[in-house]
Amino acid sequence: MKKVKIGIVVEYNPFHNGHIYQIQQIKKMFPSSKIIVAMSGKYSQRGEVTCASFAKRKRYALKNGVDKVLKLPTQVSTQAAHIFASESVKILNKQKIDYLVFGSESDDVERLIKIAQIIKKNREQYNQLIKQFLKKGANSFPKATNLALQELSGEDISMPNDILGLEYVKTIIDNDYPIQPVSIKRTIDFHSEETYLDFASATKIRQMLKNNQDYTKYTPMRFNYFDKLRNNQKIYRRFQKVIRKYSTEELEKFKMISEGIQNLFKKHIEIDKYDDFVQECTSRRYTSSRIKRTILMVALKIKK
Repeated sequence: MKKVKIGIVVEYNPFHNGHIYQIQQIKKMFPSSKIIVAMSGKYSQRGEVTCASFAKRKRYALKNGVDKVLKLPTQVSTQAAHIFASESVKILNKQKIDYLVFGSESDDVERLIKIAQIIKKNREQYNQLIKQFLKKGANSFPKATNLALQELSGEDISMPNDILGLEYVKTIIDNDYPIQPVSIKRTIDFHSEETYLDFASATKIRQMLKNNQDYTKYTPMRFNYFDKLRNNQKIYRRFQKVIRKYSTEELEKFKMISEGIQNLFKKHIEIDKYDDFVQECTSRRYTSSRIKRTILMVALKIKK
């Protein structure tokens, strides 16, 4: 009997019990299956350094039921949700996956399919609405897309995994990929700072790591001295050098530098700590994730 191929887009930052639960659920749904994951490399979708190397996260994934791990290129893994999701699905489609599985707060794939179809049929209007909302009230891109969606379809998709889920489904629908999307209800909220039984979000576990708290109940991963050396401050130092060295015009050649964001960076570049700089630059217009991704693009000197 031919094994069905299951694709998952992941960060495993870190790989934790929630991921093990997801893999177990997949194996229950598809007993004869091959699980292929597309995973972020050194940097996460938020533009931060991952808490462990790609090789280490891959090892834990393979040990816990994943059959194949693909490495997402940095220019995919560090993008906003719509680019991150669409490019990741395209990579998995080349693996000829039958199903794409993702975690979801609402766990309503049919609703996501319906919304994706509405967007496809009204693409021009949808894009126009996004532009309008971006101009109106200096909304961030995620906020503008959600407002556009509400106006177009009456639907509100604002939870992190549902946002990604919709982007996955949109990519499948837009490209007519022969992939069936499948959602699995999340065991705990994406950025939750609470724990539940043996489950904690990746955000919570990273926080525990940072604060030297015991995280071992929530993840099979174990972290050492070298893992703890992985931090965003080094990236920020590189970023500072570039911002100081180049003029505002020269900075425009780097990816994600637009709308004069480099002026904001130059204004605050003497702030010493990465977290403080991000906080100072975050606004209604620029989300912290947008700031972090741009810092990374500039630090790595990735051009448009």
